[in-house]
Amino acid sequence: MPGLVSVKTPPLRITVPDDQPHTPIRAQPIRSDPKSSSPATRRPPSPSPSPSTSRAKPSPDRGSAKKKSPPEKNLLNESSLDNPDLGPFLLKLARDTIASGEGPTKALDYALRASKSFEKCAVDGDPSLDLAMSLHVVAAIYCSLGKFEEAVPVLERAIKVPEVARGADHALAAFSGYMQLGDTHSMLGQLDRSIECYKDGLKIQMEALGDNDPRVAETCR
Repeated sequence: MPGLVSVKTPPLRITVPDDQPHTPIRAQPIRSDPKSSSPATRRPPSPSPSPSTSRAKPSPDRGSAKKKSPPEKNLLNESSLDNPDLGPFLLKLARDTIASGEGPTKALDYALRASKSFEKCAVDGDPSLDLAMSLHVVAAIYCSLGKFEEAVPVLERAIKVPEVARGADHALAAFSGYMQLGDTHSMLGQLDRSIECYKDGLKIQMEALGDNDPRVAETCR
């Protein structure tokens, strides 16, 4: 591609030797003074950088930045979900994403992966309350998206994870799951199922806290 010619540069004449067809084409300036033909006084035009070559080479920093994957993406690979530290990290990302208002879709992806990680890392015979909590978060995000039908099976699975006989923590997790499931059925207009869930949750709460606990009274109200 020819270079740009400045205003002060004299016009160029292209000459091609006849005896050497493969000789590169050279540009020679036309002399304004025909009497002077000394080659020592001739000045070749200053080469101008080709804009195509300068634009074609990207910055090495930009090229390397595109090839590198962010560390967060590496953490979210399916093969790394068996890492016991990944589940709590993803669940925290889901909650932080919801709190920052970035969008429920991204938070849902984090919560789903967190539940998968908790499920993979769960010890046989030992129910994971973290799994139940992550399922509660998944169901809550589905409800925020208006997908109540998809939230129901998630909550039905969540209430089966804790074992009430293991203590107050398991009882509280089961109680929360039943109350959330009752709310979801209520949003779907399924009032009979909603009331049944509320009754089951209240029964668990009364067994764990006692009839005179003010939290039981709040649930009854």
